[in-house]
Amino acid sequence: MKACYQVMIIKRLLEPNSKSIYTAILWTAILLTLSFKAPSVNPKYIFQYQDKVVHFTFYFVFVFLWFRVLVFKSATQKRHQILLFIISVALGIIIEILQGAMTTTRQADIFDVFANTVGSMGWLFLSRTFYIAKY
Repeated sequence: MKACYQVMIIKRLLEPNSKSIYTAILWTAILLTLSFKAPSVNPKYIFQYQDKVVHFTFYFVFVFLWFRVLVFKSATQKRHQILLFIISVALGIIIEILQGAMTTTRQADIFDVFANTVGSMGWLFLSRTFYIAKY
């Protein structure tokens, strides 16, 4: 019974609705804020590339949330997916450039851009399974 309830919750979270845009905007604000926030002095990583996993996750969720907005607006065409991918990659590149140019606490890192890009692509590949056949 508990597993069935959990599946229902996950399905509900994945479904696009009229309020999807608010979640996407909030996540974008969080992403931008944390991208320019000074990191802790001595970050404690469990493994070597943990920060790349964070980049992957942030952009995976970013594309997921904006994709939900597009699905609700009935815009699941391939060109919208490509546009969303291009926007997310461009945002990642711009943020990395600005981190290097405008902050003293952060530096631009090409591997961060790579992790962002892979995260963006990750949701687009999964979206073929969750959304395209349904909507």
